[in-house]
Amino acid sequence: ERSKHFSNMNTTCKASTLDFIIRDNDPQMEVVEDDIRKNLEAIGITVNTHFLSADEYTDAELNGDYNLLFTRTWGAPYDPHSYMNSWAVPAHVEYSAIGNLQAPLTREVLLEKIENVQKELSEQKISAQWREILDDIHKQALFLPLWGSRIPYVLNRRLIGFSPSQQAYAIPVQSVLVASGSKNATIAPGVGSIFKSTGPINPHQYSPNALWAQDWIYEGLVSYGQDGEITPALAESWKTELLGDGKRVTFQLREGVKFHDGTDWNCDAAVLNFNHVLSDTVKQRHQWFGTGKYLTSWTCNGDYELVLVTSTPFYPLLQELTYIRPLRFASPSAFAEGTDSHPDLHNSCQSGQFGGKWDFLEEDVTCLGLKAPIGTGPFKFVSRENALDGSDANVVFQGNKEYWGQKPDIDFLTVVQYETTEDVEAALMSGELDMALGIGPLTAKQVQNIKFYHSDKFDVRHSAVIQNSLLVFNGNKAPTDDIKVRRAIIHAVDKSAFLEAEFAGLEQPVDQLLPRTAPYCNVDLSPKWGYDLEKAQFLNCPQDPVATTTTVLESKPLGAGGFAGIIIGVIVGVALIAFIGRMVKREREGKPMFAPAHETAGVSL
Repeated sequence: ERSKHFSNMNTTCKASTLDFIIRDNDPQMEVVEDDIRKNLEAIGITVNTHFLSADEYTDAELNGDYNLLFTRTWGAPYDPHSYMNSWAVPAHVEYSAIGNLQAPLTREVLLEKIENVQKELSEQKISAQWREILDDIHKQALFLPLWGSRIPYVLNRRLIGFSPSQQAYAIPVQSVLVASGSKNATIAPGVGSIFKSTGPINPHQYSPNALWAQDWIYEGLVSYGQDGEITPALAESWKTELLGDGKRVTFQLREGVKFHDGTDWNCDAAVLNFNHVLSDTVKQRHQWFGTGKYLTSWTCNGDYELVLVTSTPFYPLLQELTYIRPLRFASPSAFAEGTDSHPDLHNSCQSGQFGGKWDFLEEDVTCLGLKAPIGTGPFKFVSRENALDGSDANVVFQGNKEYWGQKPDIDFLTVVQYETTEDVEAALMSGELDMALGIGPLTAKQVQNIKFYHSDKFDVRHSAVIQNSLLVFNGNKAPTDDIKVRRAIIHAVDKSAFLEAEFAGLEQPVDQLLPRTAPYCNVDLSPKWGYDLEKAQFLNCPQDPVATTTTVLESKPLGAGGFAGIIIGVIVGVALIAFIGRMVKREREGKPMFAPAHETAGVSL
């Protein structure tokens, strides 16, 4: 009723225009962009949407050329600490978002809090400090959380045994077993968009390298298991000791492991990779990566014992060593000069692939890349076929039958590029395509349609909520530099409505920045950033009190009946006052008007 009453008031919304940045080929955001735009029109805000290529999108992040930008949190195992470490890097969108915080909080104070919590040893202090950080960020209204992403996986029922990933950006096909038909399989993967290319598959660098492909080929010392458990990988065991102001972690490396080319995995191979990733020059590219900041030495104690020493306790060390990049291990034979490859003269970095802001690093290091993608993982790289535009028409991987862990049942796995999600769906239905795994190859509606109407042919799985999809506000650019405008936008967007319409129940709305499943993030924060049109209008469409008063006085003049009613009311009121006065007088004389009979007996009248 209050919302209806407010909407009828005479209001004037503050007109403003926003630049809304979305990356091309993101099927999730494409279907809700118009809903968000229409929601904001209701409070006088015009949205100019820009669909950008990957490079243009990155430039917009770096230069702050946006008011609203669609993105996702990094997900497990990167949230919260690595995701928030990245906020200190100008190349990341959150850097500009936190550039104009409400006092007394500043960007410098916030980043210091994020850095300090990672140096704590006490679990209680870590938890309390993260709660304070999350609360600080929440109250700044810099993010509009939209939905928690559950990663969908669609597999032909001839394939069984698939287990959803515990880690964002990973597509763990090594668990897939072939129940019938060919031992070869086809896949359309995605981590936010339709597959275009794997890139060179260099484990030490970022885009254009596809994370899921890096994960198939390369491994780290440890892995990220269920509920964040750190499990053995290329290290069988480890021991952690406090050492001065920091700590020492001693890893016992797994023996008998071979790289895909037959080279032995040992401590020398590990140190070679560390030397290249964390050279003084190259590690500047990994500013978000706390291991690069706090790790002071990496040495061998024999062929199969690796010793790491840090300058602070840095509690997330093991968690960071589970990441798909940048510290996974390539074969020494893949380096330009083999084991003699110098970190500055023959670095494993790929020339031109540091990213625009980081091109200057090549002034001090020679990037020669890797000769081939050779790791220890469950799949080997075989070949790629280029499309006319230079992207990958298909890329072929082979199951590693010498793998130390669970050996893949698939012989050859072919990654296929499709133009549209409709093409992916058609290929699944025809049997040409075996799997569509991850966010991107199919829309949410397509996934749900396959689940409910084609379950005889396909097995549809979902991960838990691993990361949150959200809008980031630029706190350095008008009008989103005004917290009232940001709060109005947050309350104006009806997430539940468009998620129901466009996602067919696949995703659920969220009201906090990070998934509650992320470490230290299962906290209840206030205020609640949910849909509330009345609040949005109150913030951006203030009521005009003068106009409202005038409207009430002049909207309906009184007729004769109205005046008669007023006169009768006055007469009744006067009579009532006189009656009450007489009652009071009788009470004072001891002659109450309504005394019971036994109280008045014997009284002379």
